[in-house]
Amino acid sequence: MKEIRPYGTVEKRANNRYRVRIGKKHGHTTLGTFDSKIEAEEALAKFVKEQEIQEERYKNVPTNTDTKPWAEIGLDGGELATGVLTEPLGDDWSAILKSFGLDPTVFEVVGDKVRMSKWQSSKRLENGDRDLIWLYSYRATFGRRKVAKIDDIDLETIRKNIRTFKPNNIKPSNETPTTFVVLWADWQIAKSASGGVKGTIDRVLASFNKTVQRVEELKKSGRNIEQIAFINMGDPIEGCDGHYSSQLFSVEQTQRQQLLTALDLWTTGVTTLAGLAERTKFISTLSNHGEWMRRGNRSVTTDSDSADGFLADTLKRILDGYDIVDDWHIPHDQMSMQINLSGIECAFTHGHKISGKELEWLRAQSLRLLRDNGSEPRIWFTAHKHHIKIDDFGAFTRFQCPSLDTDGSTNGGSKWFTDMSGIWSSPGTMTMLVGQHDKKGWSDLAVL
Repeated sequence: MKEIRPYGTVEKRANNRYRVRIGKKHGHTTLGTFDSKIEAEEALAKFVKEQEIQEERYKNVPTNTDTKPWAEIGLDGGELATGVLTEPLGDDWSAILKSFGLDPTVFEVVGDKVRMSKWQSSKRLENGDRDLIWLYSYRATFGRRKVAKIDDIDLETIRKNIRTFKPNNIKPSNETPTTFVVLWADWQIAKSASGGVKGTIDRVLASFNKTVQRVEELKKSGRNIEQIAFINMGDPIEGCDGHYSSQLFSVEQTQRQQLLTALDLWTTGVTTLAGLAERTKFISTLSNHGEWMRRGNRSVTTDSDSADGFLADTLKRILDGYDIVDDWHIPHDQMSMQINLSGIECAFTHGHKISGKELEWLRAQSLRLLRDNGSEPRIWFTAHKHHIKIDDFGAFTRFQCPSLDTDGSTNGGSKWFTDMSGIWSSPGTMTMLVGQHDKKGWSDLAVL
């Protein structure tokens, strides 16, 4: 326990000895450590007498006041004390944060956790007289500023936001029916690179607008779009830990905030586009950043314990009864999903389970799907690698989707991959038509 004395402090330490320190004005140094409180008091009194100290600087200082500035700094925040100030601090902590090497644009003081002390002290004026002045000291908790993001609203609020939805009138076409496929891949919400959460949200919302324009362009050209398929190709959120080193340091949202942001964006995307066709499907894959219950980079539960599955299940419950999505294809623990789109068998997988030579893996999985479903996929869709890539393997065509976690700059997206390879990716959302209107089984590829 620290006790304030004129010109210094006497503090009982954990070893039951007493440490004597003099005040900041007179050096703020330790005079010594003593076996008894009496010896400590005598040492302080001797120092005062020898130095002929006349000011009673600490006479009225509250015993719980930090007279010296200090800070305990962690990755996401900490605690600090201002020391003694001659003026009240007010609401601007910028100078205090800067004094500890903290950027005020990155860190902020948590307003409801500030403790303040105020007391009077004697001060010698220029003419030799003395006067009483007010002194101040503050202790506060600080943390990283929250990046602008979609509000954390509950499921019932989301449902209320979409109850006014009404489908648009669909103009008929004489062409062979097709499915417009929009592939949402590797958003990895909460990644700090490329503008952080706000940058990712802006790119996703912009892709929704571009997708609406693309569907309208295809209709004007005479394409018969009978349905829209929304595909979650995986990694809608970044997660918080266990996927790569320093992840805890770099993410900008908690797991709960990431899930709510992704759910809000999915709801916005589906309700924005659903009215552009008579029918809709929602298809999801399972992904590595969606794995829950990880320890040491390993999932300790089953593949079904996934953020992708949870988000898809939740979206289905939100939209249930509103005739917005007609068919749901949500995996339990399957890593590959096979769905027929306008007469074309399509397979979807995030891609993190692919091992060895990719062509051999796809061939083996195609045979397994043939055994399970009675037909092989003509088109494979993958993601995970963040780069657009198209391969025509004859028996099937493979489309690898680009991502929206990057702004296209050299330091956007995966820093580790760019450092290792010198390669970086461009952002985009892959879209196309799938159906029997074209002998390839697909057409009108566009990356938005």
